[in-house]
Amino acid sequence: MSRHYLPRAALAFLLVWANGCKREEPPTPPIEKPPACPTAEELDALPLPAAVPTTGTRLCRDGWCWVSHEPQGHDLHAVWSHPTEGAWMVGQAGTVLHWKQDHWTWQSTPTSRTLRGVWGSSPADIWAVGDAGTILHFDGTGWTAVPAPGAAVDLLSVEGVSSREVWAAGREGRLLRWDGSSWALVPTGTSAELMEVSILSADDVWVSAQGVGLLRCTPAGCVGQAGPSTVGATEPPQDMWERGSERWVTFGYNPPVPFLWKDGAWLEAPIAQPPPGPGPFSSYSDLWMGGANDAWVLVSGQASPSIGYKFIYHWDGGTWTRLEKPYAHLSERNATLWAVGTLGGSGPSDLWAIGDRGAVMRWDGTTWRELRALRGFHAAYSPNIPMVPEAYPLGISASPDGARVWANPNAGQSRFDMTASTWATSEGEWHAHLIPPPRDRWSSSEFTVSGTGVQPLQGLLAGDPAPWRARIHATARDNVWAMDSQRLWAWEGQAWRIALEGQGELFAVWTHGAKDTWVAGAEKLLHWDGESWQEHPTPGFTASALWGAWRRDLWAVGRKGSTAALFHWDGGEWREVSSDALVGIGSLEAVAGRCASEVYVAGSGGALLHWDGATWSRMTLPTTMNLYGVATVGKELWVSGGQGAILRQPRPAR
Repeated sequence: MSRHYLPRAALAFLLVWANGCKREEPPTPPIEKPPACPTAEELDALPLPAAVPTTGTRLCRDGWCWVSHEPQGHDLHAVWSHPTEGAWMVGQAGTVLHWKQDHWTWQSTPTSRTLRGVWGSSPADIWAVGDAGTILHFDGTGWTAVPAPGAAVDLLSVEGVSSREVWAAGREGRLLRWDGSSWALVPTGTSAELMEVSILSADDVWVSAQGVGLLRCTPAGCVGQAGPSTVGATEPPQDMWERGSERWVTFGYNPPVPFLWKDGAWLEAPIAQPPPGPGPFSSYSDLWMGGANDAWVLVSGQASPSIGYKFIYHWDGGTWTRLEKPYAHLSERNATLWAVGTLGGSGPSDLWAIGDRGAVMRWDGTTWRELRALRGFHAAYSPNIPMVPEAYPLGISASPDGARVWANPNAGQSRFDMTASTWATSEGEWHAHLIPPPRDRWSSSEFTVSGTGVQPLQGLLAGDPAPWRARIHATARDNVWAMDSQRLWAWEGQAWRIALEGQGELFAVWTHGAKDTWVAGAEKLLHWDGESWQEHPTPGFTASALWGAWRRDLWAVGRKGSTAALFHWDGGEWREVSSDALVGIGSLEAVAGRCASEVYVAGSGGALLHWDGATWSRMTLPTTMNLYGVATVGKELWVSGGQGAILRQPRPAR
């Protein structure tokens, strides 16, 4: 039997044909993985904000340091000073600030309650009192909490004559006495608010009672003390001072009128009525009496609907003199004076003016000197409006390498963002980028904050996104998304187009690329896949900010009803995240991170949360101000909030 062989060429053809008919399986797509977190070595290689003025430990507390304000930005309510050892100031969020020989120390305290009164018998024996019955004692080394008897009632003032005779007064008729070993309740016979206490001896304690008038107290209790005949029987004193065996008492607000209690009788103090301000609506925020020939008063008001004023006047025994320096008018540079509201000191050559947002000024017997530096964020603003930015809550973001930090006002409020300022960590100062009012056409580049820094918005037409009220996020110059409260625009490298409208109020935008963009609206999240928008309902939840490590890991933070809420996107669905770390927080306002296992969220009441890839936890932050921004700055963490505050958490060098 013969065998037939195919020609070699034909065999080759069949092999080729057979292989060509085989079913080819599609290649297996690579498994997507989240971007890796930076290593410790990579973080150490990033630039450090070494030029930030508050790098020293004196202006740091519990691992956090102030960037803006300087030396700190909490409201201050009371001051006690010593002729040689400096001054202690107390205020918001358990703040105790010590000044000595031009050096500031932000002292650690065991409370976050607001402190409202401070007094000491010596620099090694100082008392501070505040909200919810808070009593702190300083022994020259550190502050410790001392239990207060009775219910937790706000204490408003503290005064003493020695280390064994100290009194504190507060709301609901609360009056306490320290005898050198313990605090005890003193019966007052009233539930009125006790505003101020004045002591000449243990048996001669006067207390100012709202709606009641003046009380005279001993350790056994209180009785009514008649005021001057020209003062209403239930009108309480506004301020009281002891000068040797004399007691000065001021009644009334506008204007305050001082009286002298001496030898058991009232004398109207030989001081002319405090001076009228230069405008028709003057008010007197505080008066300090050093004696018959030495008094100071703060006078403020409105000269017109658009012009405000605040001045310091001094009484020398014959006339009132208005101090022209430091300048106090709104059109001048001195914003600190506008914020002060409390005067105090150890004597005529050591007087302090303190107030909101850490405002501090000192009189040394010759001149008033401003001790709160405006260097930093606020110095970047126009000197013509020094006060406006200070009241703004701030948002914050940073470039990935930490070389630039961007801050913009009005975060969490309206979209009227007038200014974006940048902090150059290599230069150690802020630079302002002022955005002009709208015109029909824009003739120059405008700037606004984004997750990657500042993006130029050029060639804007009428109706295009106005930078001063826009939220913006971008991954590249040809993938920029900007929004106001009603519309979303997309910038594609050449022109803007309206990408979304008619969805109600919009709050935040985040993009991973031209085909992956998220927008937060009222009770919904909207996604753009490059072709169409899909709506993801979130009933009851409204997001205020978005952040994602990659397209399958996105966080939405905000509020659900009256409490804070978190939602997470895993690439398939949005899921609400429950955590004990959310308890007691009213709302969440900002979110940022370095990677999927390092995310930070900031919110109301100084709330700061950390996600480690598995759980959320609360971080300790020495402020109770509402936070509106959070950013990773190199290997540091920065937060921003109300009153123009910015704090940073330096990571220790390895």
